[in-house]
Amino acid sequence: MAGLRTLARDSDMKISVIRPPLVYGAGAKGNFALLTRAVNLGLPLPFGAIRNQRAFLAVQNLSSFILRRLAHPDPTSNFEIFLVADTEQVSTPEFIERLAKAAGKNSRLFGMPPDLLSTLLSVMGRQDTHDSLIGSLELNLAKAIATGWQPQVSLDEGLRLALSAQDA
Repeated sequence: MAGLRTLARDSDMKISVIRPPLVYGAGAKGNFALLTRAVNLGLPLPFGAIRNQRAFLAVQNLSSFILRRLAHPDPTSNFEIFLVADTEQVSTPEFIERLAKAAGKNSRLFGMPPDLLSTLLSVMGRQDTHDSLIGSLELNLAKAIATGWQPQVSLDEGLRLALSAQDA
């Protein structure tokens, strides 16, 4: 990040760094693909007892923010960092329930105590999964919103678009 900041300072280049949470959409990999596959297969998922808050970002909202920055760069700043996410920030179980609804499936969530789930994920060497599914990640979108940008699609619409594009 320091190198980009120096580049922006020493040139006329304007640099916007975008720090997104999990980006979902058609063809998305990682945890979104795993959750989608599990929901479509009707697998029971042990996240029902998780009480976290997480930010997610529809690819359409990411694209609209990038287009906004390209069309309306800030003339007073050469280097900026933005946190960008959907407006709704929900728990992992709520995200899975909404994903299942978008897929026309039942969520099949059950509650496993978070400490036991954490231990199991650690033993399996899946600390990354622990952090992204059990931990909280709430983002303050005020700076991104102050640019005049607004997310174009809701969480539910983004999930429907992601799944309908995968079916096509």
